[in-house]
Amino acid sequence: MSQSSIEDLRIYKLARELEDQIYELVKAFPPEQFYALGNDLRRASAGVSHHIMNTHQFFSYTLKLDELAAARRQAEITIHHLQSAKLYGVGDDIAAGYTAVIKQAWGLSKWLSAKLTEKRHQTEVEAKEALAAAPPKLQQFQALAISLAQSRAGA
Repeated sequence: MSQSSIEDLRIYKLARELEDQIYELVKAFPPEQFYALGNDLRRASAGVSHHIMNTHQFFSYTLKLDELAAARRQAEITIHHLQSAKLYGVGDDIAAGYTAVIKQAWGLSKWLSAKLTEKRHQTEVEAKEALAAAPPKLQQFQALAISLAQSRAGA
């Protein structure tokens, strides 16, 4: 995948759109909340799209899953800050958008977990096939090593 294809992901588009809405929303905050709550909202909302972009950039399925978990946490933090911002006229539509991001991240996590399991199974099958195709002398050595290890474990 190319770097530009991140722009095609629905979850990333939604996260960026919500981040832009947060930045516009914070501009309307009263001066005493612009830096306190405003910074928390901006930082959390930027974290969501940042972690989604990292998910796309990493090759390892495990790292991708970790980044998606971080994106979900940031979205939950953003929702929490939005609840605090209700005093300043913030509606539930942005929080609902972040809930949609969380749901999409869970769906992507399930898909990546299935791919990871498939990859592990494929690697195991390939290793067994390579062992079966090994020369007889090597197979005898491996059988001896296994029996030695088992005898040490039983002792």
